[in-house]
Amino acid sequence: MKNIKNKMVLKLCFLASISIFLLSSCSDDSDSSSGKVEVSGISRSVVDDPLVDGDRQVDVPTEIINAGNYYIIRGSGFASLKSISFNGLESYFNPTMVTDNAIVVLVDQKTPYYNEMDEMKIVTNSGTYTFTIAVRPPNPNITGFPINPNPGDIITITGEYFLRPVVNFGDIAVQPISSTLTEIKVKVPNNIQYKSLSVTNVSGTTVAGQSLGSAIYDDAYTNLMSYNGLWRPATNHYDIAYDKDAKQGVKCINWTSGPDWDGLYIGIDKSKVDMSKYKGIRISIKGQKAGSVNAIINGNWGATASLKFGTSWTYFEILFAGVGSPTELTEVTFQETGGFGGNNLFIDDIGLVLK
Repeated sequence: MKNIKNKMVLKLCFLASISIFLLSSCSDDSDSSSGKVEVSGISRSVVDDPLVDGDRQVDVPTEIINAGNYYIIRGSGFASLKSISFNGLESYFNPTMVTDNAIVVLVDQKTPYYNEMDEMKIVTNSGTYTFTIAVRPPNPNITGFPINPNPGDIITITGEYFLRPVVNFGDIAVQPISSTLTEIKVKVPNNIQYKSLSVTNVSGTTVAGQSLGSAIYDDAYTNLMSYNGLWRPATNHYDIAYDKDAKQGVKCINWTSGPDWDGLYIGIDKSKVDMSKYKGIRISIKGQKAGSVNAIINGNWGATASLKFGTSWTYFEILFAGVGSPTELTEVTFQETGGFGGNNLFIDDIGLVLK
């Protein structure tokens, strides 16, 4: 399976598609054209199945629009573009990525697709023009699932756009027991450890960011945790089942740190962690105020990672190579370091990251 976090490669492919767009769209014609709009073709800027290595393509002709993706609209009469919409919802376009012969547009993820008119509308100074194009939902959006399930468990996957879904545990495809647009129930197969869960709908595939069996905290502490607590519980508040604002699943940790750089520690059952499989620890954090924490692995203060976050969820990967390259994992400690008298921190999705 691909490294699904290789965002730089995807960005380069998108830039390559834009370069193709610019080269193929430039002409001696003035970009101030106000003639009738004609559409000669539509291409998706990047096509990539995350379950298949080596299949990434750019600037691929298509007759279907999948919301949430970049497209190149080719034709003529686009220079004075004022708006472009799909099924009645306007989508963003950068004016610098519009010529008389082409438009690069990010189709809004919330574009209606169910029982709609399959319509693209282009508005320029010369008028309003409508074209028929099939509009389909975005790729699935996975918002929660049990990260450490047991074979035979019936689990619930939550998210969006689960239209005729198929679930994969690694390379094992499993048909859902039941599904709606926002929820899938499925039975967990055997041999899932160190694999990734993915969901495929009518538009494409999304791979979850957490590998199966890797969670230390997932709505609750898992069996990878051996102990946990606070340095000074008398001056701290610690709710490990806060259900108002989770990043993954339905619960998170709500830690109100005291004024003196307090700490939260989590002991790890090292017998259950194969360090040869993992490259680091992941965690998502946000604060009532923007701030920072130190992450200390195995009490090694000489190899501390500083994590700076804001008031929205921020995802971090603490690579073992950057914190002393430990050969075993026994404890993770987070020390509040905002320097302004404590903070209210929300912590979620603590786990291990596959190599």
